[in-house]
Amino acid sequence: MVDSDYTSSISESKILVLLVFVLVIFRVVNAFLQKQATNVASALIKNVTIVVLGDIGRSPRMQYHALSFAQNGWKVDLVGYDGSKPLTSITNNQNINVHYISHPWHLPDNIPKLLFFVYAPIKVYIQILFLYWTLFVRINRPTYILVQNPPSIPTLMIVQFVCWARQTDLIIDWHNFGYTILGIRLGHNSRIVKIAKWYEKLYGRRAHAHLTVTAAMHRELMYKWEVQGAISTLYDRPQSHFKKLDLEEIHEFLTRFDLEEIISKQSIGANFLPPSSTTSTLLTTKPSPDTPAKYRSDRPILIVSSTSWTADEDFSILLKAAEQYDQAADKTSQNKFPKLVFIITGKGPLKDMYEREISKISLKNVRIVTAWLSAEDYPLILGCADLGISLHKSSSGMDLPMKVVDMFGCGLPVCAIKFDCIGELVQHNKNGLIFNNEEELARQLIVNYPANASKIESMRKHVDEFQKERWDTNWNRVVLPLLTI
Repeated sequence: MVDSDYTSSISESKILVLLVFVLVIFRVVNAFLQKQATNVASALIKNVTIVVLGDIGRSPRMQYHALSFAQNGWKVDLVGYDGSKPLTSITNNQNINVHYISHPWHLPDNIPKLLFFVYAPIKVYIQILFLYWTLFVRINRPTYILVQNPPSIPTLMIVQFVCWARQTDLIIDWHNFGYTILGIRLGHNSRIVKIAKWYEKLYGRRAHAHLTVTAAMHRELMYKWEVQGAISTLYDRPQSHFKKLDLEEIHEFLTRFDLEEIISKQSIGANFLPPSSTTSTLLTTKPSPDTPAKYRSDRPILIVSSTSWTADEDFSILLKAAEQYDQAADKTSQNKFPKLVFIITGKGPLKDMYEREISKISLKNVRIVTAWLSAEDYPLILGCADLGISLHKSSSGMDLPMKVVDMFGCGLPVCAIKFDCIGELVQHNKNGLIFNNEEELARQLIVNYPANASKIESMRKHVDEFQKERWDTNWNRVVLPLLTI
């Protein structure tokens, strides 16, 4: 029995040694061949691979990275899941190749923890296989791999090995910390979450460069994680197509995008809306082609919120605030309170649950609807709106909501829920308002519409300051110096 165990142990050791030997030989031969093949071409072609283990179409920052690399003469391989349609500027760009990897099976978010523990390793194994195949076989050797984190598991381990094997430099774009998101599901004291944090530190510590979305995250990586490699804070900035629309553009868009019909289909008692005609929309009127468009005197206030419908955004806060506004408006005579229309855009796991809640709400002065918009129409609805609302509450307290950046790009002041570093983006009473709960959000709506609507307009001037630096300028200033090719 002992001899058998010993023999088995020796066999396993030989297999392990052989595997390591093969990997080392592979790297040496790979390096030699690549060096010979790229001596001439490397000076002419710059390749970068961008990895996002998520829906590419719902990853605006990674799409912006791809466009910026392409605009600076790089060939880009963009790797991720399909689902939502990417920007047209991505699919039409000759310098960008999109490589979709197959989705692992999806289980509902509300599955029991035991089933989650059983399924999670299977999902990770499938992702490992698909990613290795794509990064080793389907793409050319890149000079850099830029990876989005989170998700951390298994992405960071895979790209670290690929970079080692293919002699490629790694850049990690830190959107958040993966272990804190896992903590929302399993509890922050869970042993699994602690292991995930250890893993994220182990495989996230070393890179050619680290990009962070906030200064707070920059400090965390520098002083507590002690990462190796350059660290730069790359704040999200909107692309140039995010802008405030003029009245002609608002009228043209709403003529095509029938918001009135959406409200009518989704709302109880939709007759609160002002009557429309063939020459008017929900917000505007244009009696004839030769006359300029103008706002209707009886138009509602249009408020937009966008979300991924995940557990870190509690939309019951918005629903309760809307009910409180409606009650205050109902008690006030002479119609001093304007009607409010909330549009919530986005896709995600909790959308069906909240849509069921919204469908049960019956309010006199408020309507709440959901909509999914294309990448081209999303900035247009923001450009029509009067106010934005953000309910993103960071799992780590160190990331910022991209939705607010988009809203600022369209000239919208924003009401944002408070968390640790939101002040790096939304400055209370300057370019927006900060609230802690539904009572404070309701009060901000009640105070500012209509009695103090001029305050909202004054905030737009400070939002204009934010618009002075767009994504391209910011990216060229922060990222280009890191590319030492």
